[in-house]
Amino acid sequence: MDKRRIAAALLAAAMLAGCGETADSEDDLMIRASVDHTAATSETSLPLMTETITKETTMSEKPTETTTESSTTATTKKTTTTTEATTTTVTTTTAPETTTPPPETTTLPPTETTTTTEATAAPAKTEAAETKPAAPKEIKAASFMVATTLGSTSITWDAVDGAKGYTVCVRRSKDGEWEELASTKKTSWSTDEFGRNKSYAFTVKAYTEKDGKRTYAKKNEVSEFPYLTQKNGVTYVDGLLLVNKTYPLPQSYAPGGLTPETNAAFEEMRKGAAKDGVSLWVCSGYRSYAYQSTLYWNYVARDGSQTSADRYSARPGHSEHQSGLCADLNWASRYFNGSPTAIWIQNNCWKYGFIIRYPEGKEDITGYNYESWHVRFVGKEMSKLLTESGLTLEEYYGLTSKYNY
Repeated sequence: MDKRRIAAALLAAAMLAGCGETADSEDDLMIRASVDHTAATSETSLPLMTETITKETTMSEKPTETTTESSTTATTKKTTTTTEATTTTVTTTTAPETTTPPPETTTLPPTETTTTTEATAAPAKTEAAETKPAAPKEIKAASFMVATTLGSTSITWDAVDGAKGYTVCVRRSKDGEWEELASTKKTSWSTDEFGRNKSYAFTVKAYTEKDGKRTYAKKNEVSEFPYLTQKNGVTYVDGLLLVNKTYPLPQSYAPGGLTPETNAAFEEMRKGAAKDGVSLWVCSGYRSYAYQSTLYWNYVARDGSQTSADRYSARPGHSEHQSGLCADLNWASRYFNGSPTAIWIQNNCWKYGFIIRYPEGKEDITGYNYESWHVRFVGKEMSKLLTESGLTLEEYYGLTSKYNY
């Protein structure tokens, strides 16, 4: 039979089988016989066809399930004849009930990749950020003044900004340990347990306090005998205001007259002198800085030199008269020296808290000529001590009285 005719017949038979119809024509019978004969004589062709189908399936990337035996036989026959036609036949005559349609290819949209980054975790919030306690505010050292008597010691100081309290300490010898005397919130401390001792040194330590812990100023002042202190430009020694050629007063210092203590002491002395038939009065008391300046430079002009004037007159700022603690009595002249009134003053002024400030024979120490009329108020205890010892203020406290300009 012509090969083309057989191929056409096979195609028609496959189409009829796919439609479920039966072949009754002679050509159909001949085609079936021919197919049966081919199947019987060409069994060795089956593996070839199977391989071909496999390859086709792989190429088309549409795998199908294994077809029924009858379909495979028909396909094999056709494959022996022409592979190209068989491929077409297989594709078009696969029975729906025996062949699983190729899976529908669905192009999925690109998968949206969600990157879940495990948070490099921000530290968990805490209810309150742990903060270091603020460092205590640094405070300044306390500036203090020591005043001693033979039987007592008192210390006063200015309040320190931010301080919660103060600790007063003593060191009883040069190489001794510091001892705490008191802790107070006040700005003064005193004791009658001990008095003036030239070996004693003192300090006042300001402190802040938090949670019961004290923090002291990093550096603290130490005052040793003679306990020199400066306050607002004024020098104090052991609590006494000091003014001489070495230690001046600022121009602004102006009590305006004799201090109340000085004035009261003079009134007491005046009355005492009156009982002894001696009349006392103040011929020169308080002098301002400006007045002393005029007076001094007039003396310089008169004498022709400062060297001459410096022996009996103080330069402005260096006069005890500016302090309000001294007075010239009766007659401020060398002719007053040795008079009955001058002798009474020298012998009795200490009883009222005064001393002869520039005694005879001490000119090189005090820096001034002897002045029997010039008295200085220092308090009764100190006036007695200095008078009995024959020492000047400079000698007792180891101080100088010399201009440095």
